[in-house]
Amino acid sequence: MNSQASLSKRFYIHTLGCKVNQYESQAMREILLKAGFKECLARDIADIYIINTCTVTHHADKESRYLVGMFHRANPKAKIVITGCFVEKNSEEISFLPGVAHIVRNADKGLIDKILNEEQVPVGCSRDELTITGFKGRTKAFLKIQDGCENRCSYCKVPLVRSVLKSKPLDKIIEEVKSLTANGFKEIILVGICLGAWGRDLFHPGMAESMGLKGVGLVDVLRAIDKIDGDFRVRLSSIEPRYVTEELIKFMAGSKRMCRHLHIPLQAGDDDTLKRMNRPYSTSEYRSIIDKVRSAVEGMSISTDVMVGFPGESDANFVNTLNFIKQILPARTHIFTYSKREDTPAAAMDGAVGEDIARRRYTTLRTAALMASYTYRSKFENKELEVLVEAKRDKNSGLLTGYSDNYIRILFSGPDELMGTIVSVRVTELTLMYTKGVYEPKR
Repeated sequence: MNSQASLSKRFYIHTLGCKVNQYESQAMREILLKAGFKECLARDIADIYIINTCTVTHHADKESRYLVGMFHRANPKAKIVITGCFVEKNSEEISFLPGVAHIVRNADKGLIDKILNEEQVPVGCSRDELTITGFKGRTKAFLKIQDGCENRCSYCKVPLVRSVLKSKPLDKIIEEVKSLTANGFKEIILVGICLGAWGRDLFHPGMAESMGLKGVGLVDVLRAIDKIDGDFRVRLSSIEPRYVTEELIKFMAGSKRMCRHLHIPLQAGDDDTLKRMNRPYSTSEYRSIIDKVRSAVEGMSISTDVMVGFPGESDANFVNTLNFIKQILPARTHIFTYSKREDTPAAAMDGAVGEDIARRRYTTLRTAALMASYTYRSKFENKELEVLVEAKRDKNSGLLTGYSDNYIRILFSGPDELMGTIVSVRVTELTLMYTKGVYEPKR
């Protein structure tokens, strides 16, 4: 290969959005490196820019367009490749932007090397499941085991761009977990577009029994992973309330490998708003799930998502959500304002909430969420927690940082040698914004 050809294979990946997208970017990275491409750490001198887009909000769409322009200005001769969820519905619009050479559907990410090499890819051609062996810049590895969502939340565009349910086969999952843990990863986070729906597309009636499985669902994956040798822990990413079953709760209560944490999206703490959102539960049903999980697993951490400014949300509706967060005390609450998405039922709803009102509600709810987090974290003052130390120090304090198994981010002093390991840290100080501790070496 001559030097010019080598230079033309320098790529840079920029990822927007969810953990699934981050996993798929890592998979594309590994495919390209294996095919002889070189990753460029300085984005201004790359010859190929890959933008893995998101379309959950209009801000994500706007950022995708902005990145195309930014990369084109940085290197007008470079090829720009757009992939991810934004292109599933907006490929024609974005293909006319300056510098765009390829539009790659989510289903074709596994063919990224062939596409960049300008190879003819037969119609219908695809690679088997994406896989990874590492995770650049992370101490935790995301492992995508499921794709697609059949839920029809009235505000959400995701089912329009990732509708087909697809579960990674169990043997492939086990193979990937073994590879990642063999490469030193101490925490595996299982991710999916609708994680709890794993298995629905893989099995027909009677197949689970013939395979010796007790059921057809996520717990089958967890049981299989639990049998793998090694010093690592497992965390679930976001899981919808309907999939937090008695079986899952019982398994988590009896497993020493599972992290004491579930991220269960709430979206609203008001029953009328939940109905307009087409969320299939009430606040009382959600609270019942939280109570069951906490009763079964001591120290269990719950994190959640909450939306403000949904069409028709009155002051009374918002106050209900505010009070509900104060009652259930999530360890962390991701708050976001409603974003109008074309082709969703909510886009045609009356009762738009003004931006100023939505911002005020966001600020008010954020304060309540910080107080809820402080109340949860305060239960662990002077107690030891097992923390996976991040590969980079906290940029503000210079201290080591990492997350406990129950999803508390802790800052503490210690040597760099602890990075990437799980250590015991005793919680010594709490504020609304941070938790500090002291490293307790095991004797």
